[in-house]
Amino acid sequence: MASGNPLAAQNKYGHMNYGNLLEQVPELEKGNTQLETYRNQLIKQGKERATKWEKDVQTFQTKAQAGEMTGLQIKQAEDKLGKEQQAIAALEKEVVDKITKKRDEILKPIIAKVNAAVQAVGKENGYSMIFDSSLYNFILSSEDTDDVTPLVKKKLGL
Repeated sequence: MASGNPLAAQNKYGHMNYGNLLEQVPELEKGNTQLETYRNQLIKQGKERATKWEKDVQTFQTKAQAGEMTGLQIKQAEDKLGKEQQAIAALEKEVVDKITKKRDEILKPIIAKVNAAVQAVGKENGYSMIFDSSLYNFILSSEDTDDVTPLVKKKLGL
């Protein structure tokens, strides 16, 4: 009788660097370009608004220092500028949220495609488990595992 774990002989394990493979999927580069364009559009809108606010602040300060405004006008201008500053801050958060959402929309089908290829390779080649070696310290030893990256790349047409 052979020594060792008899269950180990029944299982076949694979590994791959998921992150590296994902970077090779052409749709990811296209998606990153779309995301960058979208991000730049949102940032441009926010910068225009912030630039206008800065000009309004300078105009206010100039008029207030020159004594061209009454106390009530100063108070009203300060309130208006404060509200606009808060709106710009809220817009910044909204931009981050929109970019995150757009990134998720772009990545979801790409990740689904890669996951389907990994699942298919696992099933077609009899792997019990395929580990992601891109995760730090996730695989401590891979002597008894196969690198399935070439199989997944072939399945993806890469």
